[in-house]
Amino acid sequence: MSNGWDHAQGLADKHTGSGSGLFVRLANNGDKIVGAFVGEPYAREVHWGGERYEECTGDGCSFCGDGKRPSLRVSMNFFVPSEGDLKIIEGGVTWFKDLLKVRDKYGLGKWLFEIERHGEAGDPKTTYTILPEERLTDAQLKEIDGLRLHDLPKVVSGGGDSFDSYDKDSGRTIDGRTASELMPRLKALPRSALDTFLGEFGIQRVRDLAASDEKAARALLERLEADGKQEEDTSIDPFA
Repeated sequence: MSNGWDHAQGLADKHTGSGSGLFVRLANNGDKIVGAFVGEPYAREVHWGGERYEECTGDGCSFCGDGKRPSLRVSMNFFVPSEGDLKIIEGGVTWFKDLLKVRDKYGLGKWLFEIERHGEAGDPKTTYTILPEERLTDAQLKEIDGLRLHDLPKVVSGGGDSFDSYDKDSGRTIDGRTASELMPRLKALPRSALDTFLGEFGIQRVRDLAASDEKAARALLERLEADGKQEEDTSIDPFA
């Protein structure tokens, strides 16, 4: 393999899974990320409400009253050395049991671990492997000590819809693929329509659109495109 291929693969590995948001996102089969688990886990029992997870309130929980059993979600701070920052990673009961095995065998305070997704997007049988990658260096340990841990109960209270997709998290912006899809469509519209779109969501750049606003943004874009076609049709002189 040439140096160019090695370099490109290295950059791809660096950017896979993490994105620019606060949460680790492994969206597709084979996506992986390398990092270190930091601090204490935050566990909660939740119910899927159709758009996001809702925390189980125990006695008097309406979901439990409907016969729906709660599921476990566990969040942890996760140091990503390629970004030099802490993100948040979350998984279910199987993922956490695997993490406990790794903790008991290797400990979590001195190792970087590789987490890889096994399963296509939307596959309910998706699993994740957690394997030791390499020991943390003294410099990395010092870097971690200087970082401020995320307040997990506060951050995850906004909810996420699964381990591999936190589109309902208000702190996260749309991914690059979504931005690349929306921008050509917006560029084809009149400037006034673009201003309407940006103003509706209080942003100056399409890339700054909150992931939680994606559904509403697509609906507005479709209306703007429809209005543009109507204006174009009325400008045609059928007798010309």
